[in-house]
Amino acid sequence: MHRYRLRKGVISGVFGLLLSASGLVAEASPVGFVPVDTAASGAMTRQLSYHAVVKVAANGTYTDQVSQSILLRNLKGESKINPYSETYSSSLSSLKVVKAWVATPSGKQILIPAADIFVRPIPVAQGAPMYSHSKVLGIVPPKIAVGDVLHIVTEKHFFKPYFPNAYSNYWEIPQSRSVRDETIKIEAPVSMHLRAAQRGGWEIRHSIEGGTEIIHARMAIHHAEYSGMETVGERQFSPIFEVTSFPTWAAVGTAYWARANKMAKVTPLVRKVADMASGKRTGWTSQKALFSWDSANIRYVGLELGVGGFVPIAANKTLETGYGDCKAHSTLLQALFNAKGFKLYPVMMNWNNVYNLPPLPTPFWFNHAIDYAPKRHMFLDSTGQYETPGQLAVGERDKPTVVTGPHPRIVMTPGAEPEQNQFVYTANLRLHSNGTLRGSGEMTSKGWWAWAYREIFASVPPSHYATVMSMLLAPSGGGSGTFFPGDPTILDKPFKVDAKWSTPDFAKVGRHLSFPVPPGPFLVPGLSAAPNPIAYLAEVAGPNARRHSVETYLGGLIWTTKIHIPSSYEAVFLPPNQDIRNAGGSFSYKIQYHHDMLLVHYHLKLNRVVYNPEQYPALRALLLADLSAQKSQLIFARKKERNAYND
Repeated sequence: MHRYRLRKGVISGVFGLLLSASGLVAEASPVGFVPVDTAASGAMTRQLSYHAVVKVAANGTYTDQVSQSILLRNLKGESKINPYSETYSSSLSSLKVVKAWVATPSGKQILIPAADIFVRPIPVAQGAPMYSHSKVLGIVPPKIAVGDVLHIVTEKHFFKPYFPNAYSNYWEIPQSRSVRDETIKIEAPVSMHLRAAQRGGWEIRHSIEGGTEIIHARMAIHHAEYSGMETVGERQFSPIFEVTSFPTWAAVGTAYWARANKMAKVTPLVRKVADMASGKRTGWTSQKALFSWDSANIRYVGLELGVGGFVPIAANKTLETGYGDCKAHSTLLQALFNAKGFKLYPVMMNWNNVYNLPPLPTPFWFNHAIDYAPKRHMFLDSTGQYETPGQLAVGERDKPTVVTGPHPRIVMTPGAEPEQNQFVYTANLRLHSNGTLRGSGEMTSKGWWAWAYREIFASVPPSHYATVMSMLLAPSGGGSGTFFPGDPTILDKPFKVDAKWSTPDFAKVGRHLSFPVPPGPFLVPGLSAAPNPIAYLAEVAGPNARRHSVETYLGGLIWTTKIHIPSSYEAVFLPPNQDIRNAGGSFSYKIQYHHDMLLVHYHLKLNRVVYNPEQYPALRALLLADLSAQKSQLIFARKKERNAYND
């Protein structure tokens, strides 16, 4: 399993204002999704056919023969199929191309030669101190024109199963993909007790011939559909066909525990490190010290060695090398806890924006491993170098997880917890008579906010602070300034960042002054990496209704801004106070004006990470109230103009 890390998304958002993929699709309907044109799908490619025949042996090995054809419908779609790529583990399986060719509308067939079919290591393994056995098969066809069809026939032989005598797999049709005529045929011994299930319109048939069970699944037509912005990952609602021999989710946990627990053995080296890291501490203080040592001293490297997808490297080996993947971190922390007499169990989960489970139990739904302390009902992720002990990062919240150990079961990770995942922003601003705004601010973050801010300020060198500040001030008229962050390596305390800045052209000076409350250097740790709070709220709020669930990572947000207004002006319009409480959370906005000083305070509290379509209206009401408050103009007039008007 590889942890899907958001660090690049957060940091690239700081420098590049990158939009999320869903943010590139316009909202074309009041219900939040683009209506389907069944005659002409908007997809750039179309899967014209996909036929897989999987033959499973009783020991869990299998062969998978796939014949597929993909139509190029738009030039921009060429990058999706050229090169065509597929990842596999060379230590567990072999993958070969039986035949590959391009068919043109005129009927011409262009064979893709063996010289244009290659195998390379996965990018995460290149340059790493330990190489992965995962490989990428690449097929580079000649230049493809609109209307051409890429045909590929492959054969995979899985000669070493992840779990002996077991088989589990699922086939997903992404909601945004156009598909025609997709069929799956599974042949397996009846003794494996395979079960099949589907979501999204697959047709399933079962039959038994002698001692062989045959399962057929077919999706005749699937039209591409694009969900609204800030929607949860499409894997959460896309059509899925699934086959598994695992009877329960507890059986999945047992299978992982049988392989992982023995790797957490307390060796002399493990005990030495545990004693050194813990010192004379006891209880939770000792556990935090062990967690912090693992986070700070073991480098995260994504690996898959042999059956390493579900068998971690031994804790002793991880200490010797100083690096490891999520499973290695999880196992090492378990071993360190074992050395000090604390209970800790590995957890299988997802690090992404998918918040549900598939129809049937399978270990392959997950991509990340962390730990669970049963006595404290607490999750610990030591792969995140800047996560607070006991507080998970953005992509790990509100997730169903498989807790392994002697009592395997499904346990949900904590959700929004706005009091624990909170951002407190206090700014002191002065608007000068020439229109220049000068300010200082203090940002205090907890929980996932602290994780995001630690990640940012640990990755951005101080020489770039001015660049980041200029980017953040651009929507308010530009300017300059810098940050003064705390130490991101101190994990068990809130993370604080001070800032100072100046915006020379913030307001136009005249008979009136009109401006909204300045956002200042404010970063939102969302998956879209939106650095502008107004833009983020607008993306989440969206249309009147949603077809799919949406996600938001604001949690708790407390914002207090003091603005000193030039003494020659006085307020003529200030937005009304607001106090909204509903099933989604609460929002309060209060503004006070006295003696040339304006005090603005608002508090947003969201009770959930994920809001389903029924819960979405309550979320939208809160976000629109916040959005309105941030956009509302504060209007001031020169005092003599106001007096003349009153006379």
